[in-house]
Amino acid sequence: MQLRLQPRSKRNLISKNLIIKVVLIFIVFFLGIFLLDKIDFPKPTKLIKQEISNDKLIKLK
Repeated sequence: MQLRLQPRSKRNLISKNLIIKVVLIFIVFFLGIFLLDKIDFPKPTKLIKQEISNDKLIKLK
């Protein structure tokens, strides 16, 4: 009968790989947010002003 025990190094290796993957995912996520923040999106130069008449307003009681 053979024992199916895993040596300690394999158990530690699995947890190290998991930690490395999670850290890499966080780095990619924060790098993506950082790069999106650096992009200069155009903003509207013309102020949009629209008047609403009283006929369109609905009063709730």
